Amino acid sequence: MRLIAIAAATAIIAAPAFAQDGETRSMAGVIPGYEPSAFEQDLSDMESRMAAFGAKVEALDEDQTLTEAERETRMAALWTEYGPDVMAFTASAAEMGLNTAGTMMQTMNIGAMVEAALSQADIAGAMASVEVQAALAEAFAEIASAQAQVSAEMSADDDHDHP
Repeated sequence: MRLIAIAAATAIIAAPAFAQDGETRSMAGVIPGYEPSAFEQDLSDMESRMAAFGAKVEALDEDQTLTEAERETRMAALWTEYGPDVMAFTASAAEMGLNTAGTMMQTMNIGAMVEAALSQADIAGAMASVEVQAALAEAFAEIASAQAQVSAEMSADDDHDHP
């Protein structure tokens, strides 16, 4: 069962990249001079490998003639066959994601984003919120002080009752 869950998780992780594959193929025809990355070129091969892997996992899961031990043994054999490809693809996808994020961070205008956020901020609402928080803090402090005073008085009464 654990191996089936891992297979499902791998398919979920890879799904966005597979979805991007169609976009990549269409960009190559639309953007003059566009050259897909090695990762993008490998997507279609990986997609077909994962489809085959998924079909085999599903067949194992649905085969009622197998014992749990046989199912696990066959699943382990599938992972031995497909695992290296999955790991390489996952590493490649992670690298591409990090490179994309790095490029985005270099091209973002953080100052403009902060300025836009501040211009849209509800300063009056924020100040009212601060005032409400201060009033609540004061009220809780008064309650705590009153409770401490009552506790001290009760303790003093207990001391007078028991000499």
